Amino acid sequence: MSDVAKPKNPEEDWKIWLVVNPANWLMPIFYALLLLAIAVHAVLFSVGIGFQ
Repeated sequence: MSDVAKPKNPEEDWKIWLVVNPANWLMPIFYALLLLAIAVHAVLFSVGIGFQ
């Protein structure tokens, strides 16, 4: 079949971060969440559900 060694979990769980690098996806997700929160607040304040 193949010569690729199977990972021994959980000792080698850290290797996922070599593929899924937080520097690539963490800040865009935070910015998307910030925009979503601002949009939800804008809609709720425009409807009248907010601070009096």
